[in-house]
Amino acid sequence: MPHSGPPSTRGHLRLAPPPTAPARRDPRTLLLVRAAATTVALAIATLWAWLSTALALAPLLWRRAPIGGRLRPLRAPDARVIPFPQRRAQEQQQALPR
Repeated sequence: MPHSGPPSTRGHLRLAPPPTAPARRDPRTLLLVRAAATTVALAIATLWAWLSTALALAPLLWRRAPIGGRLRPLRAPDARVIPFPQRRAQEQQQALPR
């Protein structure tokens, strides 16, 4: 039912549109087909992921790279002793014990 008069007299209220026809529900067969297509797409994506992972790891087999350990243990680093420079005679005289 339209409101008579200028729009400013309505204030903040707006008129609701007339009701529309209810949405038609999808038949069960269409829903089943969509679920089956989604399942097949997910299976293909999973297979693609497994194949790409295997392809990415294949060079480890060709190079026979060690997995989880080293072939030769690393040598322990040698300890370095750094000698202090000898104090000069003047420095020994200037340093007073407290």
